[in-house]
Amino acid sequence: MIKIFTKEKDLILDPFCGVGGTLIACNLSNRNGIGIEINQEWIDVYHEICKIESIPPQRVIKGDSSEILYDFSEDPNFKIDFILTDVPFWKMDTIEKSKGTYKKVGEEPKGVYSDKSKLTRFIPNSQDSQQKKHEWELLIEKTFSECFKVLKPGRYCAVFIGNMYNEGCYHLLNADIARILSQIGYVLKGEIIWYDVNKKLHLYGINYSWIPSIVHQFIMVFRKERIEKLTREEKDKIEAKNLQMTEKGCTMKFE
Repeated sequence: MIKIFTKEKDLILDPFCGVGGTLIACNLSNRNGIGIEINQEWIDVYHEICKIESIPPQRVIKGDSSEILYDFSEDPNFKIDFILTDVPFWKMDTIEKSKGTYKKVGEEPKGVYSDKSKLTRFIPNSQDSQQKKHEWELLIEKTFSECFKVLKPGRYCAVFIGNMYNEGCYHLLNADIARILSQIGYVLKGEIIWYDVNKKLHLYGINYSWIPSIVHQFIMVFRKERIEKLTREEKDKIEAKNLQMTEKGCTMKFE
């Protein structure tokens, strides 16, 4: 994705950077990256990975994405070439049955936090803790509204999102993302289906009701349409500001 939508030295933003997958990809493709993450433990994991792999860390900012990007948007010379992120899944890692191991009819339950669970426990009260769906939608709207302000006209935003099954209903989160970002001003250009070959197909049943195996995610591709081209002077100011903002190894904390 990064090589398709950017050139070398371009500036890439991940507003929910987690353990820094996007930032590591920036290193491997000679791009500059800025990540924002609210959980310090994921930032620590990213720096540990960089240390193990001898990769110079990109810039990571600790704090709430919408608040940090609001401050950045006040500077007209700060602009992003591409946004790539995997958004927090609404409730996915706090739903009891999604975190536990399933049992056959007649077996004793093995507990919701068994060693076989591949999902991670998230910090209580974080952006990934239990939310009502409306609160999740507000988080997405608020964050990507600020992202829109700092994205260069004519550039793209790619969002990883998977659908989910919750409380007896299948939720099309990719459709929610498309609706919310389109209302902000992004133009949906297409979707890419990412099939996870490591996931096995199963025939699940919860309380004797069938639920689907979810073995894929969507990469939703949006564009901020260009209204008018930047002047050479405007481009030079943006390049100078981006160079200043992407000083290697800088970690900032916003309270």
